[in-house]
Order: sequence, then structure tokens, then C-alpha cells
Amino acid sequence: MKKILLSLLFIAPLFVFGQKFKVISGSLTPLVSEKNFKVEFDFSEVKYYKENMSEEKYIQRRIEKKDAEDINTIKEEWQKTKDVRCPDKFFAAAGKHSKIRKYSADADSKYTLIVKPQWIYPGWFGGVMKEPSKLNCNFVFVETANPSNVVTTISCIGAVGDIYPVGIPVTNNRIAEAFAQGGAAFVKFIDKKAK
Repeated sequence: MKKILLSLLFIAPLFVFGQKFKVISGSLTPLVSEKNFKVEFDFSEVKYYKENMSEEKYIQRRIEKKDAEDINTIKEEWQKTKDVRCPDKFFAAAGKHSKIRKYSADADSKYTLIVKPQWIYPGWFGGVMKEPSKLNCNFVFVETANPSNVVTTISCIGAVGDIYPVGIPVTNNRIAEAFAQGGAAFVKFIDKKAK
């Protein structure tokens, strides 16, 4: 009985925080025969926290909370998170979880996937207590040769960034983990629906 309860303790958060996907425009039909996608990331529309603050205000809030000793360190680390950590986590998850397709930054493909985060809640870590990061994101497929032609847009609501049961102490790593979890579920969604 103890083992069952302990197992439920570790597994339960995975069911509570499951992300949801919805095709909000276009169709998955053109993607069916495609096996490779070029991927780009666009953070231009993202808002932060429950207040839907801009990136500038988000960085200012982190500076005020003294997440780092140096203001430039906070800015540089956040830029590195957007440019490197989040894409790396997404690509690693996509490579591991898609059984049909490949996703990469330099693919020669008919369609490009643009990952457009819409809202990020960074979560927090306090040792025994924690709250995971949360991510709402749009996945937009466009024609590579004509990016103004949007093939389909899929929304992802509620991807989380956490490692159960211990948590992730570093804010930027917690956010990047949400891209891994959201990416893993997204590529499975595409493999299932676009076949």
C-alpha cells in the first residue's frame, strides 16, 4: 500500500498539469506527408506573470527581486535562455518523442514551424515548496518559401516546467523545461493527428 501511495505522489502532478492542444486555424492535412520541419522561435508576442507584463517589465521585476548580483547577468542569461536553452530543450524533446518526423533549426523543408510563446509564468522554488513554470504557446506552420502563407496554427495551453518531485531551482532552467515538456507533447500530437 505504501508503494502505491508513493507512486501516486510522483505521478499525480503529471495528470494535473497536462497541456491541451487545439488547432485554431488552418489544417493539418498539408503536414501529413512531411517528415522534416525547420523550426524557428519568436518571443515577440510573449507576456509574463499573471499581470501579462512585457518582457522589459519582466526583466525589471527580476532585477528588483535580485535574482542575480549583476543587472547585466540577468539580461544576458535571459537572452541565452531564449536563444539557446529553450530551443535546445525543445529539439531534444522533439528528437526523443517524435517517431515519425524530425525538427531542426537548419532543415531544408517545405514548411517551417514557428514556436511563438504567448505567456510565461516563471514559477518559483523554495526548497520544500515550489511552483512550476507554465507556458502557453502557439505553434505556427508556414510555407518556408512564403512565410506569409500560414498553413496551420495550434495552441498549447498549460505546458509546465518542473522535475518531480525535486523541482528546478534556477528560474531560466525552469522556463526552458516548459519548452521541453510542451515540445514533447506537441510532437506526439502532430504524429497522432497528421497521419
